[in-house]
Amino acid sequence: MADPVEESLYPVFLKLRDRAVLVVGAGEVAERKVTSLIEAGARVRVVAPRATARLRQLAQEGTIEWAERAFEAADATGAWLLVAATADGDVQRQVAAAGLASRTFVVSVDDPQHASAYSGAVVRRPPFTIAISSSGATPALTRLVREVIEQVLPGDDWIEHAKRLRATWIAEKKPMGSRFADLVRELAAKRA
Repeated sequence: MADPVEESLYPVFLKLRDRAVLVVGAGEVAERKVTSLIEAGARVRVVAPRATARLRQLAQEGTIEWAERAFEAADATGAWLLVAATADGDVQRQVAAAGLASRTFVVSVDDPQHASAYSGAVVRRPPFTIAISSSGATPALTRLVREVIEQVLPGDDWIEHAKRLRATWIAEKKPMGSRFADLVRELAAKRA
């Protein structure tokens, strides 16, 4: 298997609304993954012998499904995405094998060797979603880069300002090629 850090990746954003996603593991890291998947509208199923209090609560509320047991390869059936979030290398390998057998992408937390996909650090400024990935090589640095980007981006009102500028430029028949430089100047002035 090639070194995952050296592979060329194809970035993609997944539409997971109403799609089944399996999360194997139910610790703190898995909890963060589950929270993000719920926000994306996924139908989340968790398989783990134990779970955090928050995940147990989500299962009791019916927000997620929790199978309180060890992972079995058949759990991958029908899932659009698998997330392996355990500290057990054998389980991580089993999830990766199940993903390969079912042609389902696997995010293997802190285990790039067994991953076929990586989740990234995410900045959301609707309608924009910016994801940063280090291919699983340096998760802490990826988080730092995300925090830097969050600080550099203009405030939430910048999108509305850009929309107004675009409408003005269209009305003025301003050539598209000259708009970018003007947008940069406008946003820089807005931040000042």
